[in-house]
Amino acid sequence: MEFDRRVQVRVHVTGADNTGFGSGYLVAPRLVLTAAHVLKRMAAPGGGATVTVSQPDVGAGQFPAIVRWWRNDHVVDAALIEVAETDAAGRPWPVPRSLADLLTRPPQRYGHLVGTRPHPVTLTGFPRMQKDPRDSRRLDEQLTGHIAPGTGALADRYEVSGTDPLPRAETAVGGTPWSGLSGAAVLADDGLGEDLLCGVIRHDRQATGGTRLTATRSADLIADDTFRALLIEHTGWEPVLEPAELADLLAPAIPGRDLDSPASLLRADAEAVRFHGRDSELGDLHAWCTADSAAISVRVLTGPGGQGKTRLARHLADTLGREGWATGHLRSDLNDHDTRTPDFTRLTTALALLLVVDYAETRPRLLRHLVTALHRTRHRVRLLLLARSDGPWRTDALNALPSVRRLLVEAPVTELSPLIPRSHPGEDRPTAFTAAARDLARLLPRVPTLPDHDWDGLAAALQPPDNLAHPRYDNVLTLQMTALVTLLQHGPAPADTAPGASIEEILLHHEERFWEDSAKTPAYKLGDLPTPTLGAAVAVAALCGAVDADQADAVLRTLPSLPDHAAPGTAAWVKGLYPAD
Repeated sequence: MEFDRRVQVRVHVTGADNTGFGSGYLVAPRLVLTAAHVLKRMAAPGGGATVTVSQPDVGAGQFPAIVRWWRNDHVVDAALIEVAETDAAGRPWPVPRSLADLLTRPPQRYGHLVGTRPHPVTLTGFPRMQKDPRDSRRLDEQLTGHIAPGTGALADRYEVSGTDPLPRAETAVGGTPWSGLSGAAVLADDGLGEDLLCGVIRHDRQATGGTRLTATRSADLIADDTFRALLIEHTGWEPVLEPAELADLLAPAIPGRDLDSPASLLRADAEAVRFHGRDSELGDLHAWCTADSAAISVRVLTGPGGQGKTRLARHLADTLGREGWATGHLRSDLNDHDTRTPDFTRLTTALALLLVVDYAETRPRLLRHLVTALHRTRHRVRLLLLARSDGPWRTDALNALPSVRRLLVEAPVTELSPLIPRSHPGEDRPTAFTAAARDLARLLPRVPTLPDHDWDGLAAALQPPDNLAHPRYDNVLTLQMTALVTLLQHGPAPADTAPGASIEEILLHHEERFWEDSAKTPAYKLGDLPTPTLGAAVAVAALCGAVDADQADAVLRTLPSLPDHAAPGTAAWVKGLYPAD
C-alpha cells in the first residue's frame, strides 16, 4: 500500500458550521477516487459548496478541487475529483513519489475477486474514531480484513469483514465509529509485491462483534466509460481488470510496462499500436467462449511470429473481462523446467474463465498439468493455446488421463491469416502504416533512451514507403517495425547504417545504444566491454537461452571476446534487458 496516496476530502457549504468529510486515494497525480455520497452536501440548498483535498502525511494544507465524475446508485457509489495544480497561496500540489513517473509505469492496477474463498484485503483512511480529541485532527487507520465473494454478490457489492478490536468512540447522530472512512481504497496484494485496487468503501453495516463495511467493486467502475476515459486522460494508461486471487499465476494485464528500449514497443504486451481488424476471428472466438455449452473447451491458434496471435488473444480477454469473465495469460516464467508444478486448482473460479497460454508448444508438460487440474470443472472454462505451429506437443500427451488427452487431441486448430490480405495491400497497408506510426509516436516519450522530440508532429508528416505491397508485409509485425524505424530515422538521433540496410539491422543499431547505456550502470559495471561483445552476448542469449544463472554463465563463457570475470555480470545484464519467455 502506498500511504502517500491516501488523502482527506472535505466539502464546505457556505453558511454551514460543519463540513462533509471522507477519505480518498490518488489514482493519478491529481485525480482522487472517493465515495460519491461524501459529496452529497454539494447539493445542499443555497449552493456555494466547494471541495478541498489535503495530504495529512505532508501537511501541505487544503487544495481546491473539482468533481469530474460521480455516480451514486444501488451499484456504484464513487467519484473522481481533480485537484488544482496550486493552492490559494500559489503553492504547488505535492505529487506523491509513487506517482511521479507515469511514463514508465502505470499508476495503479485494478482487480476483482473471481474465486469462492475469502481473500485478504487492506485499506486505510480517516474514520471518526481516530479523531484526535486535542486538536480535532483526523488521524489514520489501516484496516486488514477479508472479502468473502459469496457475501453481497447478489447486491453487486463487496463486503469487507474485519475482526480487529475497535476503540471506544463517540459518534454523532446518524454516524458510526467508521464515519469518514468512506472513499478509502480496498487493496489486494498480487502475491508479487504490487497492489490491485478492488473497490472503494461506501457504508458501515454496523456489525456486532467485528467490522463489516460495504464497497463498490472496481469491476463496476471500469465498466463505466466516463470513469475509464478520465483515468486515460490523467495517466495515459488504459485500466484493465485482473483476477486478484490468480495474480501470481497470470501475467500483469497492464499494457506498456517496462518500455526500456525502442524494440520493446513491438512486444505484444506493450499494445503500442491500437487493435484493429480481425472482426471475423474475434467473433468466432467470442462465440466459442460464450455460445458453446461445454464446461471446458480447448482451442489452438497458430501462426508465425508477429502475425498477431497474442494481440488477438489479449483483445478477446479484454472484451470478455468487461462482460464479467475472469481472464488472463498464464505467466511466461511458468514452464516445463520448473521442478514444482503450480497449484492450478485455484483456477477453478465462480466466474467463467478464459485462460490464454502463449508459446504453448514450448511447455507441453505444464499444459498437461493445467488441463488435468481443470478438466472436471463444472464452471465454464476456455483454454486458448497460442503456438507457432501445431505438432506432437499437443497430440502426444504421454501419461495423461484419457479425458485430458482427448481434450488436447480433439482441440480445433485455427491458423491465423495475415491481417492485411495480399489481395488488396495497396489500399490498406499505407493506412495501417500511418496508424502504426501515430500510435508508436504516442509511446516513444516513454522510452528513456530516446531524446525528447515532437514525435507526434513527426508521425503526422511521415509518408509511407512505396514498397508496402511486398510479401514481407504480410506480417503485421514487419509493417509496425518499419513504421517504428522510419520514425527513429527521421528523429533527432538516426542510426548511421550502410545504404540498403534492412529494417532489422537499423533497429539493432538503435538497440545498441540501449545496450551501451545500460552496461555502464553501477548495477552491471560492464562499460569496458566493446559494443560488438555486448551484441554477441545478446545474440547468444537469444539463440541458446538458459534455465538458470549457472547455465547462462557457462554459455556466455564460450564467447572468445568476453573475459571470464565478466560472464556472470553479463548474464545478469542480458536477463535484465530481455527477460525470457
